[in-house]
Amino acid sequence: MTHSLHRRGNRESLENDFIVLGCPATGVNKVGSAPKTRMFLSICHKHGPVNLGDMKTGNIHTTTMDNILEKCTDGTIVQVTYDNKDKIVSLLKDFKENRPGISIIISGVTDVVQECMHEAGLGTIHSLEYSLGTWGNTERLPQFEILELTTMCGHAMIAENLIDKLLRDIKRGRRTIDEAAKELAKCCSCGNINLTRANELFGKLLPKYMVRHLY
Repeated sequence: MTHSLHRRGNRESLENDFIVLGCPATGVNKVGSAPKTRMFLSICHKHGPVNLGDMKTGNIHTTTMDNILEKCTDGTIVQVTYDNKDKIVSLLKDFKENRPGISIIISGVTDVVQECMHEAGLGTIHSLEYSLGTWGNTERLPQFEILELTTMCGHAMIAENLIDKLLRDIKRGRRTIDEAAKELAKCCSCGNINLTRANELFGKLLPKYMVRHLY
């Protein structure tokens, strides 16, 4: 899925950032896929995701897991976000024994995903898809540190100005970093926001962000 490929960041930040997608295929197994998608989600949920969602229903920070499962229909595409390699290896071992019957895609740093595959006993990655970056008048883009946060939502549902507001709120004691990360998660209905990484990125941005107090 291309929308999960455009995350910005250095290797240290991205090597613990994984999105696992469950996708039935039109003309192959879309008809009758709803129970398979529910099985996929139930298996994923056991392995400690930091986010999980369906773009039409929302994610676990805007609704409930039960509601997401209930709203699954034939053709529903779901995404689950994890914050470390061990969870992915454990998940893949589970999928090796309990195959849901839909396509499974892992979005992450390629060689790290390959390590996970080998550790789970699944061999070589079947196929790869890459992002070629952003083309055009890139000078108009926000600064890189802001893009690290906004690009965790591949459908561009997080505004640069929201990041500014959340940073101000944290500085002024109106929110904690964790609350700010959860506010970002609400904007991305797919469930692609890695809350662990968002916490870390907010923590790195705070010392660089100045707020002028008005009395």
